[in-house]
Amino acid sequence: MEWQEDAKELLDELLKPIPVFVRPMAKKGIEKKILEAAEGQVTKDAVIQGYLVASPGDMQERAIKLLQAKGIDLTPYKELLEKLK
Repeated sequence: MEWQEDAKELLDELLKPIPVFVRPMAKKGIEKKILEAAEGQVTKDAVIQGYLVASPGDMQERAIKLLQAKGIDLTPYKELLEKLK
């Protein structure tokens, strides 16, 4: 599946806070969820959805705060966030 450049960059930014020793495993799990959300091409939208879904329950708030700190409006993901609670 083809990744848009801005989607790759966003994923790399979202992975930075994850400790180095678990980052490869976390990346693999997050990428799996991203690919499930992607439709033909991996976009920033798919990365955001996959990242939110892949974030474990107790890490959900940190994931939301990190996305908001990156200037990402989570309004379009309100329904998804409600399902994840």
